[in-house]
Amino acid sequence: MRGRNTTSQPGPVASRFGRLTVALAFTVAAAPALAQIEGVLEEITVTAQKREQSLEDVPAAVSTIAGDSVRDYLGSAENIRALAGRVPSLQIESSNGRTLPRFYIRGLGNIDFDTNANQPVSMVFDEVPLENGVLRSIPLYDIARIEVLKGPQGSLFGRNTTAGVVKIDSVRPDFDTSGYITGGFGSRETTTLEGAFGGGLSETVAVRVSLKYVNREDWIDNIANGPGDDFGGFDETAARVQLLWQPGETFTGLFKLHAFQQDGSHPQVFYANAFEQGQQGLRAGFDVEQANHDGSAEMELDHIGFAANLQWELDNGLTITSITGYDSVENFQAADVDGGLLSFDPNDIGSLGRQVFFNVTTGDGLDDHYQLTQEFRISGENDRFFWQAGLFYFDEDYDVFSRDFEQNFSDIVTQQTESVALFAQGEYSFTDALSLTLGLRYTDDDKNLAVSPGPGSPSPADTIAIDDSYGNWDLALNYNVNDDVSVYGRFANGSRGPVTLGRFGFTSSAETETANSFEVGFKSTLLDGRARWSGAAYFYQVDDQQLTATGGVANVNQLLNADEVEGLGAETEFELLVTDNLLFIANVSYNDTEIKDADLRDDLCGANPSCTGLDPVVGMRMGPFGPVTEVSIDGNPLPRTPEWLANAIIQYNIPLDNGGEIYANTDWNYRSDSNIFLHRSVEFVAEQRWIGGLRVGYRTPAGLDFAFVGRNITNEIVADGALNFLNLTAFVNEPRFWGAEVRYDFGN
Repeated sequence: MRGRNTTSQPGPVASRFGRLTVALAFTVAAAPALAQIEGVLEEITVTAQKREQSLEDVPAAVSTIAGDSVRDYLGSAENIRALAGRVPSLQIESSNGRTLPRFYIRGLGNIDFDTNANQPVSMVFDEVPLENGVLRSIPLYDIARIEVLKGPQGSLFGRNTTAGVVKIDSVRPDFDTSGYITGGFGSRETTTLEGAFGGGLSETVAVRVSLKYVNREDWIDNIANGPGDDFGGFDETAARVQLLWQPGETFTGLFKLHAFQQDGSHPQVFYANAFEQGQQGLRAGFDVEQANHDGSAEMELDHIGFAANLQWELDNGLTITSITGYDSVENFQAADVDGGLLSFDPNDIGSLGRQVFFNVTTGDGLDDHYQLTQEFRISGENDRFFWQAGLFYFDEDYDVFSRDFEQNFSDIVTQQTESVALFAQGEYSFTDALSLTLGLRYTDDDKNLAVSPGPGSPSPADTIAIDDSYGNWDLALNYNVNDDVSVYGRFANGSRGPVTLGRFGFTSSAETETANSFEVGFKSTLLDGRARWSGAAYFYQVDDQQLTATGGVANVNQLLNADEVEGLGAETEFELLVTDNLLFIANVSYNDTEIKDADLRDDLCGANPSCTGLDPVVGMRMGPFGPVTEVSIDGNPLPRTPEWLANAIIQYNIPLDNGGEIYANTDWNYRSDSNIFLHRSVEFVAEQRWIGGLRVGYRTPAGLDFAFVGRNITNEIVADGALNFLNLTAFVNEPRFWGAEVRYDFGN
């Protein structure tokens, strides 16, 4: 693994491509031979290019997760992080627990934990982009499909899509009565209730109401307060109401009101000195159900939003679309981020659950937040040519409230962002087999930040104003070799707009980053429709990439621009209907990233005990708490970006004579290890892991489903992340879950 080398020199490009060849060859060799069967796989329809298309007609790498699979992955009260690695090259993690998920695609992401951080992966929910990370905490329920668009998507989706887009679509209302209700109970006294009901109210109006409730009781024993389960519990309630209005054949209006409320006793559980100096992996004696905290812990979140999707089909063949979104969220979460009980005994340095000499307990949240988006789009097509053009407007304003509980002061950071864009895309078919797609976009961004120190705060007042305008494009060629196989090549360009950041007196900004990517791929339907196989290989270069140096000196982040970051990789997906009752799905991806900036430095961990650094020391300086070691990160891989991700699913059902069925599904997800920070060390590694899931059940002819479910059934506990400015603190993945669910489906 390059992330564990002690030198910063990258391997030869030929060698890196050789590893891609091995990965693809392995997937081809793994495809089994089949006997003749009657069943076929359903065609997958996507909206990755803002119109309905067969997946095989889209000249880009797009992966999908069906709504039923989303439900299985989240059945243990998990949140969107459970989708990590379920499709090639997608990684999701968070140092804020159930809020602020951070997305990575093909190795590109952002490890910044601040509530005003920008990400290079856009999350689009029901056609509305959710910019702020707190908005992305929205739970998933009654989902129709998730599409993961990989590579820059700057032309159609705009700013902050240098890595790609996670596009989520909920189930829309229709005029047939349908719905479901489900309930579950499982480990850690976890209770889930979820349901949806919809149908026609009249010949022109249909409605769908969706609800979700999740509760988990406190399950972590805080030994600092004596015996008993002291924290880890939470409550989440979410609701969505959609109204579909079709007064005639030319107009469709879809209106949505949604809300989400969350509170709990701990946003993220930090474990002081869960690592041992000089060793990789969690130390002997670590217990995920036992912590040693002496600081405050809380989380609360309130989110409400509205969206209107209006579409007119004109007599001249043109389609006009208007999409309006408004969201407002307020939240606050605090944690004992040092993860340990305070001690003044030097002998406790490095001891599990102890923090020596001083504590750090902080909290952050959004206040007075709103996000407004508006998109107008017009499109048309004839036998050879499809085109669309549009205008997009984005406006966001909020305050970030940060509090230091130990030093008893707080700051408020106000941030405003306004963005306007014009875009167009066209697809021309030269023949029935060959088509060319071209997209263009122009964006103007304006961002302002102001720091207002609270009473007693040592932070200076400060302001940052930054703006930029930039263009993005993509060019793709798609060729249908025959009715079952297509190949494509795609050049694409995307940008992450300028960024401002401020926390506890540390303010910084970063210029616009620009990614240029080239990929080639294929999509195929095999064995008379019983199998699908697709693959892609790609190379990208990001200029002025916005990186975040977290911690090291203190509980702050600092923005950096790297001259250049390169990445290459390959990914493949395979789906096989072995028999009418047995389905096999597998995917694997390889991503190799490298920072290329000879002058770029990061602060080595300021932990006590210190981590074991693996990068060249290039300087020293005095920081607020003493000498700071600076290391070169030139040649390092990007943090939190495992080289290998793989996922496999087996689904088997046994039809019964009474019309019901017995079924069993299992899924297994692999992630290789990766360095947690920009600098490399022996200790701060997000470890490799295999996570397995199981669902066994019985469906009755009447629509009842009784299931026994398990997540992380081997109870593999590894480090998912860390803090590097106090001690060898880590946070880990969810432990094993066993539970039972009952579901009733009615209607369609």
